[in-house]
This record gives sequence, structure tokens and C-alpha cells, in this order.
Amino acid sequence: MNSVYRLILISIVSAILLSSCGDKKEDPVVLEVGAKKVGISEYETFFAKNTGGLDSARKSSQQDREKFLDLLTNYKLKLQDAYDRGYESDPEIQMELKEYRSSLASSFLVDKEVTTPGVEQVYARRKEELRAQQILIAMKPNSPAEDTLKAYNKALDIIKQAKSGMSFDTLVLQYSEDPSARSIMGDVYYFTSGQLSGAFESAAYSLKKGEVYSLPVRSQAGFHIIKLIDRKPSQYMIKVRHIMARFNVSATDSADTTNALIRVHGFQDSLKKGWKFAELATKLSEDAGSAPEGGDLGWFERRRWVQPFDEAAFNLKVGTTSEVIKSPFGFHLLYCDSARNLPPFAEVKEDFKKRYQQTRFNEEYDTYVKNLKVKYNVKFNDDVYNEFIAGLDSTFTVDDSGWSAPVPSTVLAKTMFSVNGKGTIVDSVIALFNRRIEYRGTSLRDNDLRQKIDRIIEGLVLDEHSIGLENKYADFASLMKEYKDGIILFKAEQQEVWNKVTVTDSALKVFYTKNKERFRFPNRIAYSEIEVDSDTLALMIYDSVTHGGDFSDFAERYNTDPEIKARKGANELAPIDQDDFTRFADSMQVGDVSQPQEMTTGGFIIMKVTKKESERIKTYEEAGAELSNAFQESESKRLEKAWIDKVKDTYPVKQYKEQLQNAFLPDKK
Repeated sequence: MNSVYRLILISIVSAILLSSCGDKKEDPVVLEVGAKKVGISEYETFFAKNTGGLDSARKSSQQDREKFLDLLTNYKLKLQDAYDRGYESDPEIQMELKEYRSSLASSFLVDKEVTTPGVEQVYARRKEELRAQQILIAMKPNSPAEDTLKAYNKALDIIKQAKSGMSFDTLVLQYSEDPSARSIMGDVYYFTSGQLSGAFESAAYSLKKGEVYSLPVRSQAGFHIIKLIDRKPSQYMIKVRHIMARFNVSATDSADTTNALIRVHGFQDSLKKGWKFAELATKLSEDAGSAPEGGDLGWFERRRWVQPFDEAAFNLKVGTTSEVIKSPFGFHLLYCDSARNLPPFAEVKEDFKKRYQQTRFNEEYDTYVKNLKVKYNVKFNDDVYNEFIAGLDSTFTVDDSGWSAPVPSTVLAKTMFSVNGKGTIVDSVIALFNRRIEYRGTSLRDNDLRQKIDRIIEGLVLDEHSIGLENKYADFASLMKEYKDGIILFKAEQQEVWNKVTVTDSALKVFYTKNKERFRFPNRIAYSEIEVDSDTLALMIYDSVTHGGDFSDFAERYNTDPEIKARKGANELAPIDQDDFTRFADSMQVGDVSQPQEMTTGGFIIMKVTKKESERIKTYEEAGAELSNAFQESESKRLEKAWIDKVKDTYPVKQYKEQLQNAFLPDKK
């Protein structure tokens, strides 16, 4: 039932309801269904959501609006009847609502409390760029606790020395276990939000220039001691051209670098003599990728290129050219073509959201859940868990019949974990594995089971955190109301329409007799074909079949396509306008054989027209599934109309179509 509901109901992926399109202080009524009234703002919301959005709605005609009002009227009538039937209390619907709310609340909370603030923070920090220096105490992620504590205390001691006035450079040389520490003195170079780990970034952004962070910062590499070297407004993006004198051997070959330096100085002289930078790059740059574009490297952000190149590029003002820059690949001259400031948040929100989800979301989500587990006092009973898995066959999955049978009955009632004092017993965990789609295929190996049980706990923690969410967020309450209405209406339509449609042979024959003109074949054609790769072979086959050779024998012998070969080249009757082949065949007469034709996909085709048939009415047998579908659709509409007419006797309808002229006015908020 869950999957059916989710397939047929309105998608809620983008379902944060549109802001009111009308002024709620003056909300003219456009529809009355019994005592219930629909204001123009509610009508606007329904219309915009179902017809392509607000911009499309504003372009709608009065006729479009009146037609939609009729649809909305029928929807409200059916929904009212569904609630009158008491489906709201149906146990199956209650279970569906509970599970759906859990899923929606989780994603809603994560978006509101993790993703949205995370993206906003990335944007806010993106206005500045920092330069930091670090000391790394290397440590593997799975290091023993005693090694971790030892490294942490060592890092604390180094921080103490740094804060007491010891030279940070000296400390880098003495303690840092970063392989590049000696050559770059722990320089992390300039960075901005989203470019380094979240913990490192947050620590650095909390510092003033010259400060050392007071605690070691943990990452996959170990513990970092961070000193902020510089902090300044950032340039969002720049567009740079370059002219390159490439190292043909390596940056360490003195003769090669000397020759490259001579060449780049020659480029420099040409620029001084009046050459346009782009023209010179096209003519002389040794970067094959950018030279045809006048050396244009396109728009890029900080840290896109190797540090010497990147630093020189971001130090340029628009319209200026750099001195000679050396990189591991050669010597460069750079020209800053243009610069772009950070756009308004609304313009880059989706792009920043993608970056955040790729670089920071997992880390911050894990922290979010960890804090919630503490808040809601999660307790896990390892002994019960071990009893649960003790007899399970690790070669099975939860999809295997009887997978949980080995669990002793005495264990089923034991509490495996609790959230906020609410215990979950082993039997309930088994039921979740059996019922929920997301746990399908879970193996019975210890690690896999434990991970999925952690996900169950995670969901329960978010459920606990979502209590009262409808009162806190009106848009969440609206989403839940929309979904609830949808599944209740679905239940009513099942009972009143779909379950009453009975397809019998006698009923189909009566319907066919009354509507046979609806079931027609168009003009059709059948042909056989031979497809080969070679024009020489095609001409040989053509000559043979036009001088008495059996077309089907040649089709079976020479066709390169196995499927066509298997059916001896024959194609059944098809509409003459189905594709280029049927259109070409229609220009021929029955029995004609075409000369070899070159195909757009390669190869050659010879065609023989085997049958032509004019448009005609299908027989009862030929109408088949098309007839059955048309009958069911017709019956459904008849039953739905009868249902709506019956409900109207209880809930009279009044429509105020003249008010629709005032919908979606541009000056409405």
C-alpha cells in the first residue's frame, strides 16, 4: 500500500507550499461546498501547484481558471465524503501516515536544522578568505584510545608553547609530521568555506589574525594545531588568460628551464611592443588546451591551480599583467581579464547547497545525530543484541523466509535499545526489518545488522525530536495535511469507483458496438528487409533477388542484425508514418524491391513491400487491451460522476467564477 500511495499522490519533493498569492486580510470566496468555503488564496495555491507554477498560473485564461475550479470542486466534494466515511481512523491509513510522517519529519528537520543553516554559513564565510599555518600530529582514524590520548596531549602541549610566545615556525620544524612541513613551514595557503574539513574551517574562522586555536582539531589525518596568518575579503571568481613556456623535460633540468625562461622573456618583450595578450597567447603559448582560446582559462575560484600560479592570479587587478611566474609545468605570464563578486545568496543557493552536500553535509549530519542521541538519552543493550544475532545464519538476508526463526522466544520480548525512555523490543526490530522497504536485502552479518539498527535508532531519535513539529512549522503541517487528504481520498476512490469497475466479455462487447469507431487501424504497411555493412554485398544481393532469388532466404543468410536475421527480415504491419523506413516503403508497391539505400546509422538496406492495408475499424478481438482500457476509463468516469452527484445532495455547491479574474494579480503578495 505504501508504494501505491507514493506513486499516485502528488509529489512532495518540491512541496513546500507556495506562499500565499493573495492578501489574506481580503480573501474573496470562490467556492462553497456545503458550509466549507475556499478563498481565492487557497484556490491560487492549488492552481499554481498543479499547472506548472506561479508564473504559468498568472498567464492562464479565465477559461483555464474556471475549468480548474470545476476540478477543485469535485476534489473537495470527494474529500468531504471520504472524511465523512471515517477513513481517517482506518488502521492501515493510520500506519501509512505514521510511517510517512516519520520519513517526512526526518528530511524536513535535517533540511531546516542542518542543510539550510549549513549552506547559509558556507555563504557567509565565503565572503572572507583565510590563510593558516598548521602543525600536524599524524594519527590513523582507527588508532587505539591510548594512542589518541597521547597524541591529543602532545598537541595540547604544543599549543601551550605557541601561546606562551614560542615561534610557530620553530614549532612546525620541531613537531609537525606533515611531510611537506619543512618545505612550506606548515602553510595551508588561502582557503575559504567548503574547501577544507569542516572542523578545521570552523576553528580557523573563529580566530583573529595571529591567533592560535586553543584546542587540537581532529581530522582523518590526525590532530591539527592551527595559527591564523591572514584574513581578508575574498574575491569570488576571476577570469585569467595565460601565456606559457612549457618545461619540455622537468622543472629541475637547468638547461630546459633556462630555454623556457628565454622564451617567456621573449613573450614579455612582444607584449611591451604592443601585442594584444590574447593574440600572442593564440600564436605562441605552449599550453595546447588554452592557446586556441587566447590563453583563456575561464572563471575559477581560489585554490583551482597550483599555489604559485593561483597566488599570482589573485594578486592581479583587472586589466593588469603579471611578472614571470614559475610553476612545476613551466613559466607563465598572466593577464586578469575580469573579476566577479560574490552574487546574492538567492542566485547561488542551489550551487552552494550542492557543494555543501558533497563536502560538509555528512560530517555535520553525523554531529547533529550524535548530539540528538545524547539529548534523548539513547541506550543500547549490547547483551540483548548479542543474544539476538547469536543464532542467525550470516549467509542469509532479511529477505529470506524464516530468517528470524532462530531467535529464541525468550529474547523477542527483551528491550534492545531505548530512546528517551521508550524501549524497543527485539520483536519490533524484526518487524521493522520485515516491513520497511529500505531494509530489504540487509545481510545477517553482524556489521550490516548493527549499521541498519543504528539507522532505526537514528529514525526514532528524529521522531522524538519532531514531536510538535506541526505547531512549529506551518509548511510542515500543510505537507502532512496534503498527504493525509491524498491517502484518504485514494481509499474512498477505491471503494466508490475502482473496486466497482467490473470487466466482463458481455459488457465489453456492448461497449465495442457503441464505440467501435474509436478503435481504428491507420493506413499500414508491412515489409521485409536485408541490412548489410557493404555496398558491394548489397548490390550483389539486390541483383540476386531481382532475378528470382528468394528474398527471405537472403534475409536469413546475410542480415547483420541478429533479430532481423532470426525473423528472416520480416516486419509486421505498422503505421505508414511510424518512421523513415515505413514512409519510404509506402512510396513503393506491394512486391517491389528497393535498390540498396544507405542508412543514417551506417550500412545499407534493401526493402521489399509485402503488404499494404488501408485504414479500417478494428475487430472486437483486435481492439483487445485498448478496448478494455477505454471501457474501464469510461466506467470510472461514470461512477465518479454518480458519486459526485450523490455527494452534492448533501453538500450543495456554489461557485463564484467572477472572482477568478482577480486571481494571480501582479501586485498581490
